[in-house]
Amino acid sequence: MEEEKKGNTSISTIVVTAFAIIIIVVLAFFYYYFITNSYPVVNLSTNVTENTSVKNITSAPEAPVKVETFSTEVINFVSPAILPSEIKEGDCPISSLAEPYRADAFKCAVGKVIYDPCFSTTLSDIVYCKMNPLRDGGDFLIKIANPLPAPTTPKNLQDNWAWFLMLRDGTFCSPYTGARPIVNGQVAFYGCKSNVAGEQAVLMGDLKKDLIWKAEKAALVKSGSKWILKSSEEVEVKTVWQ
Repeated sequence: MEEEKKGNTSISTIVVTAFAIIIIVVLAFFYYYFITNSYPVVNLSTNVTENTSVKNITSAPEAPVKVETFSTEVINFVSPAILPSEIKEGDCPISSLAEPYRADAFKCAVGKVIYDPCFSTTLSDIVYCKMNPLRDGGDFLIKIANPLPAPTTPKNLQDNWAWFLMLRDGTFCSPYTGARPIVNGQVAFYGCKSNVAGEQAVLMGDLKKDLIWKAEKAALVKSGSKWILKSSEEVEVKTVWQ
């Protein structure tokens, strides 16, 4: 009997133990399920991408690109209302070669120095001279001994001329008043300031008038008595004085 009781006790112990194990496994499963569903796993890569997209959408728009507008300025030069105090004595024997298109422009001489153009004023014996309108000062008056000559103007007036001009690159030019360089049959009407030793900067032919005036700028070098074309390019004119 005792052996039978011991056998029954062993079987009961095994059954209880197995049942307890099953209970523990079931509780562990439910615990795992509860934990994983209450605190979902965060996908960091997805969040980074989404945040980047939102940032791009909400970023400030770029400033509009400013388009530069440019046109050649044409200045109709006039003598100032208040004349300078410096007065030289001289004469203006002929109308200006640099500016044959204005009746009030003259070529004047003080001793052996030529000033061209000078402009008549409200005083019959006084002309106003300013060779470079870009330069502050440097202007003066000439008291003439003889009356001004009758102006001479060409039969066919042109409006694509200047007695002084500045290119867009800052170079300034003025008409030749004497012998003009000729290269390959083309005349250089304007001489310009050159920063290269041994070179003469010129404008070949007439100015091309438009909203933006153009000119053919050339670099010349002297070979004996001839001018040689070193280089040329079409350039824009910033300001024209007429």
